[in-house]
Amino acid sequence: MRHLMLLLVALGMVGCASAPDPDLASKIEVSMVEPVVEPESSAPSVEEILTVYKEWRGVPYRMGGTTQRGVDCSAFAREVFRDALGIELPRSTRSQVHEGVRVAKNELVEGDLVFFRINPRLNHVGIYVGNGEFIHASARKGVTRSKLDNQYWRTKFWQARRISI
Repeated sequence: MRHLMLLLVALGMVGCASAPDPDLASKIEVSMVEPVVEPESSAPSVEEILTVYKEWRGVPYRMGGTTQRGVDCSAFAREVFRDALGIELPRSTRSQVHEGVRVAKNELVEGDLVFFRINPRLNHVGIYVGNGEFIHASARKGVTRSKLDNQYWRTKFWQARRISI
């Protein structure tokens, strides 16, 4: 509304004057320009994710575990999302795989969940952290960092999901 009033005042002044005042014209042009606002990034901060990872690194794997005495993959993913991003994920891998939107493996960004089919009854989840790596609670190594192109993980990769922030 304010812009419209300024425009009407300026047009009225131009109609009454023999030549427009250049200072007034530049002020009107400046006031009518809307600021450009960059959209917020939907990718989470990998630094925040890695900070939480460092607190958990080396914690042993324990099926059904949710503490630093022992944790399973879905509880670890849930803790990272809660502590680093303030997002509540469901507790189980079975439920987490339905969160967010599916993304192609070649379109992964930091913070995407990566899912693996270990066998017909067992799935695994980790969090992509860039450079072809993901963090997860491994049954053999506990909370660790692994490469997606590792022979084992490459053959077990199932899908990736992007959670909106």
